[in-house]
Formats: sequence, C-alpha cells, structure tokens
Amino acid sequence: MADDALRIIVVEDESFISEMIKMMLEEMGYQVVGVAHNQQKASELIANLDFDFAILDINIEGKQEGIELAALVQEKDVPFMFLTSYADRNTLLEAKKSHPGAYVIKPFTEQELFAGIEMALMHHTSTNTKSIQIKDGHKAVLVNPDDILYVKADNIYIEVYTKNKKIVSRQTLSAFIEKLPEGQFIRVHRSFLINRNNVDSISKNKLEVGGAVIPISRSFKVELQNAFGVL
Repeated sequence: MADDALRIIVVEDESFISEMIKMMLEEMGYQVVGVAHNQQKASELIANLDFDFAILDINIEGKQEGIELAALVQEKDVPFMFLTSYADRNTLLEAKKSHPGAYVIKPFTEQELFAGIEMALMHHTSTNTKSIQIKDGHKAVLVNPDDILYVKADNIYIEVYTKNKKIVSRQTLSAFIEKLPEGQFIRVHRSFLINRNNVDSISKNKLEVGGAVIPISRSFKVELQNAFGVL
C-alpha cells in the first residue's frame, strides 16, 4: 500500500457488504483505515482517526443515521459519499440536505464505487480552494498547495514534490499550473515549477527548494526577478 494512498473509513451495517467494499477499495489502491457497523462505532472512528474520505451507508440498522454521521464528517472538512439500498424520493431529498459528493445505489460494481469516490473528490475540491486533486495512477490524492515544494516535468508526466512525499501524475506541467493558486508558483525552467514560498536560497543560475537544486533557465529569469527582485 502506497504511503500517499487515500485513507478511507467505511460505515456499513452489513458485515458482508462492508468486507466486500474493503476488498474493492484495497484492490483500487486505497487504504481502509476503519470500518464501523453501527452509529456509535462510526462516531468514534470519525472523532479519533485521521482519514481523507468517508463512505457512509444512509440506513444503519433501519434508521437514517448515516445522515447524522455525515454532519460529523463535514465538521472535519472531509469529503464523503452515501451508499444506500433505497432510491426513493424521500430518502434522496433527506440525503441531499447533507450535500454528499456522490450517491451510490446498492448493489454496485467496483467501477461504480470508484466513480462515486472520484465524483465526491472533485466536488469537494471545487468547493475547497485550499486543496487540489492530483491523479496518481488510478487513485486521487488531495494536496494542499502550500505543501508543494516544486514540480518537475518529464514528457507527459509530472513529479510533484511536497514536504513529505512525491506524487507522479500523467499530465503536462502547463495543465497542472492551471489548477494552482495564481501568483504562488513560478516557472523557472521548461521542466520545473517552484513554490515561491518554499524557496531556501537563490543565485544567478539555480535555486534551492527543500534541499533540491533547481536550474534557472534564461528565458524564465524575468519572471523570477520580478518575484524576488534579484538575479
């Protein structure tokens, strides 16, 4: 299991289904950090665990306790989605009040579960400007732009170096720049983008970020000089 895998908690009152969900998630590269079969256990997991995503069954032991749990998850500013066997209008309207990122009807396939997670992450990212979603293989990783040190381009891939991990994503550097806060990141080379707030030192032809030496291209020096007033 990769260290940067999305950490997920699962709340599902039927143990067979929860185990199936756990297996599906792990096969997709996610990390299941907790499973609960009732509201009390779920509340404890939400309060005590560090997690990046929650999958909540709406109807736990015959009651719509999943909606109450969603409020606890929202307090931690963590994205979530609902699972349910009920597709009636009243259930959907009640669930809608919690603003879930996705809503998946049982029975579901692994592809439908994956799509639900991706939709929920996209929805959360669009409403939370502090984090961005980066595709790493077939999974998504949420990253705070402030934690990014620099980004290195390698053909159709980029390597995103943060304060504690490296993420490899299939996309161009130009496309990635569009997702970042304006003014915080500076392109210093055709293959390198740096977070101006994490620069350790700067000289005529190179700079240091997080212990890494980054080359400065002549064609990008003007932008760098405008930002730092040196060179």
